Amino acid sequence: MRRLIAFGLAVLIAAVSGAQLKVAKDPLEWGTLPEIPDALGYGGPMAGVHNDALIVAGGANFSKGAPWEGGPKQWYSDIWVLPSKEATEWIDAGDLPHALAYGTAISTEGGVVLIGGQNDDVVYDEVLRLTWDPDSQKLSIEELPDLPAPTAFAAAGLMGDSVYVASGMQSSRASDDVHGFWKLDLSAENDDDPATDFTWQELDVYPGPARHKAVSAVQAIDGEDSFFLFSGEISDPADPSVNGLSYLTDGYRYDVKTATWHELNEIPHPIAAAAALAFGQAHVLVFSGSTGEHVTKPVQDRPRFTKDVLAYHTITDTWVKASEMPEAVVTTSAVNWDGDLVITSGEVKPGVRTRAVQIAKQITPPSGFGGWDWVVVAVYMGGLVWMGWWFSKREKSTDDFFLAGKRIPWWAAGLSIYATQLSAITYLSMPAKSFSGNWLIYWSLLPILMIAPFVIKLYLPFYRRLNVTSAYEYLEKRFGVSVRLYGALAFVAFQLARMAIVVLLPAQALTVITGLPIEWAIIIMGVVSIAYTVLGGIEAVVWTDAIQAIVLLVGLFISLGIVLMETGGPAVLINEAMSAQKFEMMTNTASLAELAWWTILIGSFFGVLGPYSTDQAVVQRYLTTKSEKAAAKGIWLNGLLSIPGAALFFLMGTALYVFFKMNPQDLSVGMNNDKVFSVFLASQLPVGLSGMVIAGVFAASMSSLDSSLHSVSTVAITDFYGRFGKNVTDASKLRLAKLMVVVVGIAAIGVSWWMSQQTTPSLLLAFQKWLGLLTSGLVGVFLMGIFFSRVGARGALAGALVSSAALWWVAESGLVNLYLYSIVGIGACLITGLLVSLTEKKGDVEGLTYWTLNKLEDEDAEGA
Repeated sequence: MRRLIAFGLAVLIAAVSGAQLKVAKDPLEWGTLPEIPDALGYGGPMAGVHNDALIVAGGANFSKGAPWEGGPKQWYSDIWVLPSKEATEWIDAGDLPHALAYGTAISTEGGVVLIGGQNDDVVYDEVLRLTWDPDSQKLSIEELPDLPAPTAFAAAGLMGDSVYVASGMQSSRASDDVHGFWKLDLSAENDDDPATDFTWQELDVYPGPARHKAVSAVQAIDGEDSFFLFSGEISDPADPSVNGLSYLTDGYRYDVKTATWHELNEIPHPIAAAAALAFGQAHVLVFSGSTGEHVTKPVQDRPRFTKDVLAYHTITDTWVKASEMPEAVVTTSAVNWDGDLVITSGEVKPGVRTRAVQIAKQITPPSGFGGWDWVVVAVYMGGLVWMGWWFSKREKSTDDFFLAGKRIPWWAAGLSIYATQLSAITYLSMPAKSFSGNWLIYWSLLPILMIAPFVIKLYLPFYRRLNVTSAYEYLEKRFGVSVRLYGALAFVAFQLARMAIVVLLPAQALTVITGLPIEWAIIIMGVVSIAYTVLGGIEAVVWTDAIQAIVLLVGLFISLGIVLMETGGPAVLINEAMSAQKFEMMTNTASLAELAWWTILIGSFFGVLGPYSTDQAVVQRYLTTKSEKAAAKGIWLNGLLSIPGAALFFLMGTALYVFFKMNPQDLSVGMNNDKVFSVFLASQLPVGLSGMVIAGVFAASMSSLDSSLHSVSTVAITDFYGRFGKNVTDASKLRLAKLMVVVVGIAAIGVSWWMSQQTTPSLLLAFQKWLGLLTSGLVGVFLMGIFFSRVGARGALAGALVSSAALWWVAESGLVNLYLYSIVGIGACLITGLLVSLTEKKGDVEGLTYWTLNKLEDEDAEGA
């Protein structure tokens, strides 16, 4: 009786918890695929995807009568294949070696791996792999190493090339659970190394009791995959009051990197035998599940299983209700089929199956961005164009268009540099870093201030005293025209691609916030930036950037203030964040391949040296002030702003963690982590304020885009048309410069639009990676020009080439983390250049190196 009362209390608590479960916006749109070609459907089928075909194998049902009528369970060996989502009929692909159900299926590149399972006679330890050949329409079966023990109703997942299994029952007796956790490295299958053992490894087991019908999924925590294990059933034959079963609400995470288990928050109610799948970058969806609420009722009187789809968020360790299934099922698989979620057949209530194959597509919930918000954005955009028109009145020559007649105050130049480097990607992604992780990456921002004296002392004098318009004019004076062309071409190629990216990624976020189609977000940002840049030249660009830097920071302060009010104030926020170690900054490791605070700091010093010393978009700001001293003040202002500014962005991400931990229903289920700030802006800001902050997002994107547009135009005219053209007049250069802004802007819009239509998620990363290799040698070339008098053109070009090759090798090998790439690239460039210089004659470098800099006079120094 005591156990019955205890079980009743557990069910009541689960019911109360379920009633309090918060509900998120539904991210799924449900449909169906052709039904399984069996009269009743199956319980315990094993499903997966290979070569874009859905494979379903085995299963069990009660085709000879319901269990409450004494009908025996029937077991099947059928294998069915649906060759595509558009197919209307299943293909009979043969049979398993024997009837099998309640095993676990994992989709891999090499095929669908079936793990364990049972039939009426035996529980198996076998592991099979099913492979589908779409050309011959044939299915093959091969054996993989047996499990350490037989298991059914197990839970499994794939991380990298390894399959992980939390074992279930080892016999047909429900009380015979195995407390095991095993791993099979599939990459070892074809490894010729005799030391490599292609067998299952036994790992440390999870802290909770052995169980069956547990639920598992693989999902990331701060970019690192983990194995999640939830719920399950425990058998206790000595307790007939609850049919000998207890239903669990515990959860655990296995960290592969540290090989340790971590206990998670309680699940709102048991979810035994549910299907589960990773969704987006940080959610796990759990479909239906057995709560145990009706386990004491006669089988025929038990209702259908719950239709609820729960969403677990791996970062905040929270649960919400995300959707409802059209038909609830348990003891089946959830499969990711090219981005869609597919659930095949299953058990709708004890003893009853379904033939239905359900498919769910991810949708974007409607935005709350309103009319008044659009008014604010429109007024802001209109103001930018008006500024371009206003400054156009002062534009008489290329000196005005390219250098603003050197009329820019130092503080405006500093704000413009800050806004140029703070793209919308940074504006949105920096809070996402501390939301999903901690403050470790904050070390990468400190070198922006650290390099200021180096830029002022070592680079600025050359640009100012040589009276150049383009940074790459220095390279011709120092090395010759070939090196100048290398620098200019590398810069232009990088900027053309960068423009597309700095427009596309914010456009994706703006689509989430505003509901605006991504094509229109791209067009609006592109057209407005082109308009005021063409009209007002660099003067309009600098002043709009200065205003946009202020808008960015004001928007950030507003958002942070709202979060503080919603979460109970600074004390609550800090306590919650500290308990979750969100302020951690001192991660340390001796491995150069992993992130540590010191590798980030040192690597970032050389990483940020490039943009602030060789990037025309930044260097051009140095040339718009009236003197070298004024430019130096602007550089210091940018550096001083970067430290507290970055701290605000990281604090915003930490605040978002606390906010969404308290309000998990407001997260967009299935979102990418870098959209967390966007989701907050869309859902939490009042009408009007939302428009102002979104204007800040537009501003961040356009402050980078306008700089790229203008600097590419400057380089094209100065380093190509002006350098090689004949009978070139200042008026013709000015006309062509404006035309270049338009042409390059339209190209950037076009490439952004094209990239937005691509479905390859790694496209942007690959694009950035290869273009980074293209420009990697520039920093080394400038360093050789300034410090090493002997290095000539051959050495400079050879160094740039080897630098790119070295970076490509390092990126492919994974020997060092990405923050150290810049050290490798610069080091390879310098060493190669110095070696090649031994074969060169030393040229005339008067006034062109640090050692002969005093030969140049700072003609406008007194104007500071």
